[in-house]
This record gives sequence, structure tokens and C-alpha cells, in this order.
Amino acid sequence: MDEIPLSGSHGQLARVRELLRQGDLARADAIVNERLARIAGDAEALYMRALIAARRRDYRAAIASLQQAVAIEPESSIAWLALGNAHARSDEFAAAADAYSAVIAREPGWVDAHFNLGQVLRRSGELLAAARALHTAWSLDPMLFDAARQCVATIADCVRRGETEFVATRGESAEPPSQSVTIVFCSIDDAKHDRAVALYRRLFAGVRHELVAIRDAPSLADAYNRAIAQSATDVVLLSHDDIDVLQPDFAARLLRELRTFDAIGVVGSTKMEGPALGWSGHPHLRGWITHHVPGSGQWQVDVLHPRPGAGDIAILDGVMLAARRDAFTAVRFDAGTFDGFHHYDLDWSYRASRAGFRLGVAGDLLVVHASRGNYGGADWERYASRFCAIHGAGVTEPKPSSFFGATLDSAEQARAFFACLAELGSSRLQRQC
Repeated sequence: MDEIPLSGSHGQLARVRELLRQGDLARADAIVNERLARIAGDAEALYMRALIAARRRDYRAAIASLQQAVAIEPESSIAWLALGNAHARSDEFAAAADAYSAVIAREPGWVDAHFNLGQVLRRSGELLAAARALHTAWSLDPMLFDAARQCVATIADCVRRGETEFVATRGESAEPPSQSVTIVFCSIDDAKHDRAVALYRRLFAGVRHELVAIRDAPSLADAYNRAIAQSATDVVLLSHDDIDVLQPDFAARLLRELRTFDAIGVVGSTKMEGPALGWSGHPHLRGWITHHVPGSGQWQVDVLHPRPGAGDIAILDGVMLAARRDAFTAVRFDAGTFDGFHHYDLDWSYRASRAGFRLGVAGDLLVVHASRGNYGGADWERYASRFCAIHGAGVTEPKPSSFFGATLDSAEQARAFFACLAELGSSRLQRQC
């Protein structure tokens, strides 16, 4: 509860702050008592008295002093925040929530108030309201990892308890897309091939499309270049063969995004610093994805950013890449350097972004991947070295990065999780927070 003191402090109270830093509560208390004996309605002295009481874990006394302080200076956000903290430490969650809400009413951008509100609402069992507050704190400060983790965990708890019924995945109301699409994937596995064909036939049933399955690709870069050169459609979608999609209107959403961006993926970064997507660390990472092994009962929802969409992307992961065909023809995959199955995606997307093409992330496409990738093996290291040599990357150590995730029990729960997360990021719910 060691908040920044009220503004306009006098020398006497500055001395109190110094004594508090030294841990000399008795002398600090004596100065405050002497001041209040002379000026009974001194809100700052009352605030200091509350800090001293909180240091002594006498939260009842702290609450009493802070209630007097806010009665005298009702616009003092710092006193309201301290009052919320004192109530929270007394397990008085409703009163704490009211105090934090008073802070937010006065200073909507105060991250600590939103975060603390989320914590007390979660402890009182108001999960959806807690998720809203935590989402706001995370959105205001993407480096507040505790808010990210707690937000994701709280939404997952809402889903498990069936408390997200009000959230529905809204379909696109626009007319059927006019763009034509070439869908390309490489597969040497008959079962994966058949699942991918069925998936994309279903997703693009109302769209003019062709499906190109390459069964003997020497490398993904080579296969993609050949397929793009032979296509005549407006858009080309490049996909791994082990994905699924939870978004019912995937095709409409993807094509809508490609009216704004030249290329999109589901996971990316606004900065390239090394041979892996997460090398730049937060707050540069963007995207949503689900990981699920077919036949498994676990669906791992993974989130890099509180909102699904993002622009100004420098690199994209290749689990799913879609672009206007002219972007792919202008910037070809480097099949000579990346003649295997690693780093073709980072290299292409980085060169495309540097060439002036607009890259974006659309996490609400709700792509599911059966694998987390194969990092660190000999093949990966070889192509990582090539990538770094070409782009002058990897000269700094990788920054801290993390997917903020939760494990759910079904595709329906995963879909509900992301629907709720998307709603929390909408302007409607942000205004309610």
C-alpha cells in the first residue's frame, strides 16, 4: 500500500515519507499525529496516517483514515486506490471494488486500478467482470504479464463454468466474397491430406476456389513458388496440412482482412530481431492460436496479445499465410537458401514487409495447429544461421516472450474462449469496464 503521496505535500510530510522509507513508523506516526492535532481536516496527513497503519497491518485504522481523506478530497484518486487496497487486504471485496471503480471513474487509464479491480472481482467469484477489468489492464500495459495470465485464466474459468452464453460468434453480414482463392498445402500423409481437403472444401464452399495439394515437395519454398506461379486467382492461401479452423466464417473474414492488408497470418511480430518469431519478445508479439493433437482431449488456447487483429507486422509464422497474389509474385520465396522446411516464412514475410507490403495478423480466424513446431534441431539451426546471415539478425539475446494460455476440454470451449476474448476487446465492453 506504499502509493505515491498526495500532491502539494509540505516539508513536514516529506519528512514522514522519508521516515517511512527508513521504516521508522513511530517517528512518522508522531509527526502525523502532531499535524492532525493542528489541522484536523488535512487529507494528506490522513493519507499518511493510513500508510502507517497499513505498514502495521492495521487495515481497519487505515480504512477509517482513508474514508476521512476521500470525504475531504473526493477527487483524490491515490486515496481511493489506497482505500481499495486496504479493503482488499481485509477481504472486503465489494468495498474494494467500489473504491477501485472510483479511481477508474476519475482516471480511466490507471492500470493498477483496473488490475486490482480484476483481482478482487475474481476473488469474489465475479469472473466475467474480473476478466473485463484484467483485459483492460492488459490492453493498457501489454507488459503487465500478471494481468495477461489472470485474464486468460479467468476467461477459461468462465467457459468451464458456462458463464459465456451471452457471447456468440457473430457471422459476417457482408455479401459473399467476390475474390477467388487458390489454397495450397503440402502433405505426404494420406490422413492429413484428406482432412485438409475436407476442411478447405467446407470453409470455402461459397467462394470460387481451387485446391492444390502437393505430395512431393522438396521444400515448402519451392512448392509454394510453383503453385503461386500456376495460379490465376486473386488470393493465395498457404497452409500446413495439420491445421483445423474453429471460425465458421473463416473465408469471409480472411478475404475481408485482405482488403486492408496485402498479407496476413495468425501469429506475428511487429519487430524482427532473430531467427524465431518470439525473439523480439513482448510487447511486439501478436496473434491467437489453438494447439490440439487430433484424438486428444486437450485444446490449448494460446494468446500473444489481448486483441485479435494487428497491423505494422514485420514477420509472420507460416502455419497459415494468405496474401494477394501480386504480393506473392512480387516477393518470391527464397527456395535456393531455404531449401527445406524452416525459416521460409520468416524470410518471405520480412522481405515483403521491407518491400512495402502491408502485413497483418488476424487471430480471430481461429486456426488450430496440431504441432508447436520443431525448434532447436540440427535442420532448424542450419536455416536459422542462414536467416541471420542474410538479415543481420540474432546479434542480441532473445527477449522474454510467452504465449498466455489455458487448457480446455473441447473445440466448443475453445471457440467460446476466443469469442469472449474478442468481446472483451470490443468498444462496447471496454466502455462498460
